[in-house]
Amino acid sequence: MIDRACISLGERCNLKCKYCHFHGEYTQKLSGQKQEFNEDELGEIIDNINLYHDIKNGKFKLGIVGSGEPLMEFDKIKYIIDYAKKASANIDFYTITNAILLDNEKLKFFYDHRDIIKLCVSLDGYEELHNIGREKFQKVYEEIKKYESLFGVKPAINCTVHALSIKNKEKLEKFLVDEKFSDITFSRLFDCHDRKLVITADEYNAFLSSFTNSKLKIRQLDPQKAQKYDCTMYGTLCGVGRTNIFITRRGIYPCGRFYGKEEYNEGSFNTPLIEIERRIKRLTPLDARKCCYDEILG
Repeated sequence: MIDRACISLGERCNLKCKYCHFHGEYTQKLSGQKQEFNEDELGEIIDNINLYHDIKNGKFKLGIVGSGEPLMEFDKIKYIIDYAKKASANIDFYTITNAILLDNEKLKFFYDHRDIIKLCVSLDGYEELHNIGREKFQKVYEEIKKYESLFGVKPAINCTVHALSIKNKEKLEKFLVDEKFSDITFSRLFDCHDRKLVITADEYNAFLSSFTNSKLKIRQLDPQKAQKYDCTMYGTLCGVGRTNIFITRRGIYPCGRFYGKEEYNEGSFNTPLIEIERRIKRLTPLDARKCCYDEILG
């Protein structure tokens, strides 16, 4: 059963992070066009999810993330949340932002709707480590402080793990503990042109295991979450062919790494999910922690 999806609101981004697997020069995943939804199309997507889960009688998680910076489409995020509320949609939302476009208006929106949508921030660690991908640490941290002032806690963060994260693990952990981050997801770097930064799955899993006795709350070390089908970039089980889809204006893909591989485009964005569920089963689910994309196209 499909129980989670990511929706990409467009291909525009306000940064050029060195190791972005969507915008990297050699990946050729992007179309070169905006690929944005209009409001009617977004409503169709929410209705489609609602109908599917009326049939399946389950809860759905929808991440507003993808091939661009979500806050460049802030008005559409507001529309999605408003539409979902009016439709009584049984959906949990989240989004991950680079925080550059955060301001008081946006923070207030996420605070007012914190029971519906979770706001997460991309932060790769202390200043020197974060700035390897893009030199924006100071701006990001200004917005993190504003978030903390309003919400009373630090935001959840998504921290990309690469070779230098592992090399400087103790310094990274001290920074996260000292700054009182309490909700952390470590994401493994992949599809990066700088091969010196790329790490293996074994190196990544060893990095995660080193936090077992840490004071930090690490998403992947939660025993319940560790056994859920999601994505191997988070250290969990690959959900391709089982539970996950990636919704874009170009169509629906098994996951974000397949974006732009049109032989794996399973249908238009408004294809009924019951049909998408049938189609993705052609991708044989893998055992243990193998990644479907790596096995097929790696």
